[in-house]
Amino acid sequence: MLCRCDSQLAIAQWGRDQGAELAARLGFTRRHTPCVATFHRVFRRLDVPCFEQAVTHWVEQASRALDLDIPLSGIAIDGKTLRGSGTPDVPAVHLLSAFSRQLQVVLAQRAVGDKTNEIPAVQALLADLVLEGRVVTAGTRLRVSLLTQREGAKTILEKGGTT
Repeated sequence: MLCRCDSQLAIAQWGRDQGAELAARLGFTRRHTPCVATFHRVFRRLDVPCFEQAVTHWVEQASRALDLDIPLSGIAIDGKTLRGSGTPDVPAVHLLSAFSRQLQVVLAQRAVGDKTNEIPAVQALLADLVLEGRVVTAGTRLRVSLLTQREGAKTILEKGGTT
């Protein structure tokens, strides 16, 4: 994805185009990177919530290891519908995300049925975040409803954050 590849086929092809040096640097024992079928098998079996939690933990640990003042940065919570994710039979995927402004990365996200289901998903999203010393803001559609909901505000304050 970092190399502007937006499909498993494009990612696999990019890896193959880079050759044996990239494969070795990434720790692969063969002279080439995985094919698209391997990506399909791996991603199909991936426990997405567990993976997202591991990435969130890694971001927190990396920011501390680099001795960055990241833990005091702000977190923006907003919902977005993923363009191109819908089909005639399935509605587009809508995600509620927590974004670190300073790191410029998504710290955690939750899939929600649609825009009207964002408020109930906030509690699960906040549970995965380190909020101590952080200012938590919400997108314009969420701002009034999220930050005035007792449970969401209570969770943020209990975890040491500010709304």
